[in-house]
Amino acid sequence: MRTLVRPTTRASFPLRRLHTSAPRHPRSASSTVPPAKARRGRWRTAAFVALAGGGIYLFDRECNASALTRSLRTGYIGLLCTLDYKINFSPAKADKIDALHERVATRLRWVVDTNQGMYLKLGQAIGLQAALLPKPYREAFTHVFDKAPSVPYAEVVGVFRDDLGVDPMDVFEEFSHDALASASIAQVHKAKLRPELGDPDQLVAVKVQKPAIAKQMDWDLFSYRSLMWLAQKAFDLPLYFVADYVSAQMRLETSFMHEAANARRCAELVSQTPELRDDIYVPKVFGKAEGYPESDRVLVMEWVDGCRLNDKEQIQSWGLDLRDVMDLAISLNGAMTFTWGFLHCDPHPGNVLVRPHPVKKGKPQLVILDHGLYITLRRSFREEYATLWRSLFVLDLPTIDRISKSWGLGIDPNMFASAIFLKPTHVKKNPRRGPPPPPKTEYEIQMEVKAQFKALLESEQLIPRELIFVGRCQRMLQANNQLLGSPSERINITAAWAAKGYAEFAGSRALADIGLKRWLRDRYDSTVFRLTLWVIEWAFWWTSLKARFSKTTGSWEDRLQAQMERMAKEEFGIEIDGNTAFLG
Repeated sequence: MRTLVRPTTRASFPLRRLHTSAPRHPRSASSTVPPAKARRGRWRTAAFVALAGGGIYLFDRECNASALTRSLRTGYIGLLCTLDYKINFSPAKADKIDALHERVATRLRWVVDTNQGMYLKLGQAIGLQAALLPKPYREAFTHVFDKAPSVPYAEVVGVFRDDLGVDPMDVFEEFSHDALASASIAQVHKAKLRPELGDPDQLVAVKVQKPAIAKQMDWDLFSYRSLMWLAQKAFDLPLYFVADYVSAQMRLETSFMHEAANARRCAELVSQTPELRDDIYVPKVFGKAEGYPESDRVLVMEWVDGCRLNDKEQIQSWGLDLRDVMDLAISLNGAMTFTWGFLHCDPHPGNVLVRPHPVKKGKPQLVILDHGLYITLRRSFREEYATLWRSLFVLDLPTIDRISKSWGLGIDPNMFASAIFLKPTHVKKNPRRGPPPPPKTEYEIQMEVKAQFKALLESEQLIPRELIFVGRCQRMLQANNQLLGSPSERINITAAWAAKGYAEFAGSRALADIGLKRWLRDRYDSTVFRLTLWVIEWAFWWTSLKARFSKTTGSWEDRLQAQMERMAKEEFGIEIDGNTAFLG
């Protein structure tokens, strides 16, 4: 017989006791600490944190060139600017957007001016594209191409001792204690070699890297990549795709051994180019083989006197033709881009000197300095870029469209052509527009610009990274030509070099090799190409002639810039202001 057993409730007793048990005293254990003792504990914690923070700050400043402090400063400003835009860039605050831009531009300028070093490179990148940015950015970054502060002679001696184990005066008979030139990464001293080490009359330029750069570089590049990532996430724009490529190039720029190799290679390529051989000069780099010191932070080069590329008064005082000067500068860039595939990426006026030609009376010779930043252009990119220039001249729309799509650029053909030439270019007729739309708020205008930019970079993985620096060089040359009064026909000279590159890549175009149809098409394209060059040349001379006899007519580049601004505004809603474009 089965017996029913009542379940016991004793097992639940400890649980009930656990839940119902409570301390006899109403105050918790922590509240039994006397208030004075708790305050002393808090003061001790605060003092420990302050002491630790001060120690980290002092160590970072004295032993780490303030690299951590600079990064924290950058991170704080980056986060502050991002939040400011996220909160205040809205339709409801459209009338305050200019003030927002001014606040952000002021903060960014403060970071660049305070951190110095490689941050000046970032500031120069912003300043170079200032014409495309809102007005406050144009005004904030016009100063970044000025001379950077130099470090004291004692720090130069420290670099020599650390890298070479000698003082400057152990190697040189004379060595200027003050830097004759100073840039973001290095400074230059003038020196004369000791008689036992070489020609005592040989003057040399000794380029010495600022000692803080080596300690700051990794932190600075990390901060740069972090800001690009933050901007991409915050503003939904494809910006980070260039960060790793630019960082790698900037890292190479800090290696003077790499720069010496670039200078020697450039000199060799110049010697192999008949059009430039006599008129472009690369100062000799001296290394250990000649008894000169050489390291990643010390570089010795032949001293060459000359004036900056944009020193119009000095060039004319020597009786040199401004057109000859700019023709050479543009031709050199064309050769590097389309035939050498080895591009000097920092051709600002301080790196391109002009001097009277030592042999050709009344002619200029260009002296090319600072070979730290070069890129090697892939053959496939050079072929496409040369083909693109030729196609733009002969209005070969299918080829233009094919290259644009292969580069991942979703852009109107007219804007694409204008961006390549840096002049208003219509290769395709736009549909007839209706009546002008009603005025838009600043918020609506800038949202349209953002949409245009996103459409441009529709597939950033396909965009050739070389375009970043190729476009930068073209813009620098355009600005220098403009500053000298537009003496050179920049587009035609560049197109002539593009044609040389195209002929090299195209191979044989003989009738027997390509057939009658393609041969006839080649002849037609060549005729159109030459005719277009002639029309542009005629327009250039007519504009130059009018500018000479008229106070109201601007130079060739001035007129192109005004037309570019009008085209960008009317057809694409983009505000461009070239009044404060790159002047360095």
